[in-house]
Amino acid sequence: MEQRGVRLWSGMVLFVYVTSHLFNHMLGLWSIAAMEGWLSIVQQIWRSWPGSVAIYGSLIAHTGTSLWTVYARRSMRMKPSEWLQLALGLAIPFLLLTHVMGTRYAHEFYGIRDSYSYVLMSTFVFDYVAGWMDAAGLVAAWLHGCIGLYFWVRLKPWFTRKVADVGLVLATLWPLLALGGFLSAGRAIIPLSQDGEYMGEYYERLRWPDDEMLASLFGDISNTRWVLGAVIISLVIARIARTIADRRRERVRIGYVDGPDVVETRGPNLLEISRMAGVPHASVCGGRGRCSTCRVRVVENDMPLPPPDENEARVLSRIRAESDVRLACQLRPQGKMRVLRLLPSDTSIRAAARQESWSSGREQTVTVMFADLRNFTATAEKRLPFDVVYLINQFSRAMGEAVEAEGGRIDKFLGDGFMAIFGIETTAAKGARGSVDAAAAMMAALKDLNDRLASDLDQPLRMGIGLHTGSVILGDMGYGSSRGLTAIGDVVNTASRLEAATKTEGCVLCVSAVTTKLAGVAPSPATRREIQVRGRDEPVIIHAIDDPAVLVANSAESSPNFTQSAEVQEEIAP
Repeated sequence: MEQRGVRLWSGMVLFVYVTSHLFNHMLGLWSIAAMEGWLSIVQQIWRSWPGSVAIYGSLIAHTGTSLWTVYARRSMRMKPSEWLQLALGLAIPFLLLTHVMGTRYAHEFYGIRDSYSYVLMSTFVFDYVAGWMDAAGLVAAWLHGCIGLYFWVRLKPWFTRKVADVGLVLATLWPLLALGGFLSAGRAIIPLSQDGEYMGEYYERLRWPDDEMLASLFGDISNTRWVLGAVIISLVIARIARTIADRRRERVRIGYVDGPDVVETRGPNLLEISRMAGVPHASVCGGRGRCSTCRVRVVENDMPLPPPDENEARVLSRIRAESDVRLACQLRPQGKMRVLRLLPSDTSIRAAARQESWSSGREQTVTVMFADLRNFTATAEKRLPFDVVYLINQFSRAMGEAVEAEGGRIDKFLGDGFMAIFGIETTAAKGARGSVDAAAAMMAALKDLNDRLASDLDQPLRMGIGLHTGSVILGDMGYGSSRGLTAIGDVVNTASRLEAATKTEGCVLCVSAVTTKLAGVAPSPATRREIQVRGRDEPVIIHAIDDPAVLVANSAESSPNFTQSAEVQEEIAP
């Protein structure tokens, strides 16, 4: 298991331990006896040999890998949530040290029979400061674990807003109920501390050590605190020494296509270089190699890149990345390099989950559809605004369902019309065929809509459709909330002109000959037209179709007009 996995799963074991501890505190809302009963159960688990190995092995592994991660970071520029998690992680040992060594350590090395009564007496009767440090340490451990757990699950497909809300409620209530139980039990223990008979039995059960042993225990706690402090100071010194050594190392030059050129020492990964140079760079997961939002396209590189490791390869495979795309948080530049950041620096978690292989831009052969209602302006002028919106929404829903059923994507709705794209995630031939099938399904859906609304319409709704196939540039384009998938290129303009040509040709569908050939349908020769499209020197060969269903029925395999897809691909090649 790699270091990241060790830190994750050791943290999960510790989080389970903290969760059970807080539940133990929570039982104080009922009684001290309930707390003691649950403690006896969990002690049998965690103080057994397997339990001890699990908890202390996880503690050592999580602490070691976390400290190494802090040392290995070239840049300490982090998000506030990451700083909070780090600060809590460093504070936990100092806050919980007295509690840990005063219970398990004292039990193992000094024979003290620790119990909840012992913890409550220590907190509410003998040493208020140490007791409240214990409570603060437990809350800090809980928050540290919750932040880490959130960083892990927030990119999972099942982590919806509803799941996040439920998790936030539980993360808030659990420590609050635990502190409530702790305070309630504390109020109950104070009167008992003034009962001489109870205290006599308490000390007997506890096996309280003599003054010499007690001084030795406190000495051990103090020495351990110094050791923890020395570890933190050593970490800081090691980072400073590493920084000084880095200044003597070779330099790498990183050129950002849409940003500055940066010169940094060789060693940090590309995301760290961006952070050190103040170059905005998306990183939803904080550089843990989980989200892919920091990915870049390597445009130029004067030295061979090391192959992606197993974790990076898995993430890149999940997003179907091309061979020149790498994760900035995993790539360590070795020389001069020019890169393109593929996602905006303000990419959110939900936006990252929606990213696809074409999001950053890709040239691809697709079929573009334009559809528009005929004379709808005249119809709208006679109706109330509510009625107009209702009609548009009914039309949009019916057409959208027909398009998506045939594998198309709605690019945008344009008032009483829309643009759709076919063949984004399939072959060009399947996209072309899907667009023709969708046109037939749309006309059938429009007929059904007219039948349902016959009593509300002065005349049936009519529609024109244009289809054309060719090479476009696909990508997420726009700004802010309006950003989304679209296609640009001459094909889009031509498809729009073909839809407009349905008016002059007096037909329902104008489809280019390239699309019909690639789709494998054989229109009648009588439907063939040549029209001039503004912006193109050569006329476009089209077919003016009155009924798309007839076109779909005429399969091209047995037709002499059929042209194999390979030949058509040559016609539409950019």
